[in-house]
Amino acid sequence: MNDDFSMRGGLHPLAWEARREAEERASEPFDLSHTGFTALDIETTGLSPQFCGIVEIAALKVLPDGRSEAFQTLVDPKCVIPRAVTAIHGISGDMVRGAPCAEEVVGGLVEFAAGTPRVLHNAPFDLGFLTPVVRRRGLAWRSPAVFDTLKLARRAFPGLHSYSLENLSRFFDFDAGHHHRALADCEYCAKLFRLVCAKLRAPGCDEAFCKEFASPLRLLGM
Repeated sequence: MNDDFSMRGGLHPLAWEARREAEERASEPFDLSHTGFTALDIETTGLSPQFCGIVEIAALKVLPDGRSEAFQTLVDPKCVIPRAVTAIHGISGDMVRGAPCAEEVVGGLVEFAAGTPRVLHNAPFDLGFLTPVVRRRGLAWRSPAVFDTLKLARRAFPGLHSYSLENLSRFFDFDAGHHHRALADCEYCAKLFRLVCAKLRAPGCDEAFCKEFASPLRLLGM
């Protein structure tokens, strides 16, 4: 094993330059109206990143002019998908047979989201699966920040019975079905983030909003 690799906390040497750049970007103000944002979501075989795998990855990049671009792929988790889990998201072993593995996909995902804040619902869960794969590939997220719509929704709309993405989409009347599929959940997450921004973000005060609500390093998985 390379001594430099082992001494630096298990990060591939190529990731350290990306980490340094991410840290520099995180210390600089950014403007959502200039960067847009990228909503991310995954579907998995279970709850544990240690014992379970990813079966679908999606991202929805919302551009400053309101247009959007999508990234979506099924993923071979290299393990059995329990029937109880298939009953939730509808993804079976037959559907992912022949699909790329997560290591083959994350490079395109990192590039797709580069330069934009990442927006996720319950960010530690998704990033708990994704970031170790990104690291194993010797890559690093090149995003200025992470926004967690679960925490933001609790702050913006206190007192609701449930803050699951499915229930929030129903409460705010933008539910179109297809929950627990990654791209559909990205669309719900993006809509929820817009609602949160409308509630918490004062016009012309992006810097203050980002400083208070973004998580530039802790959730970057560095």
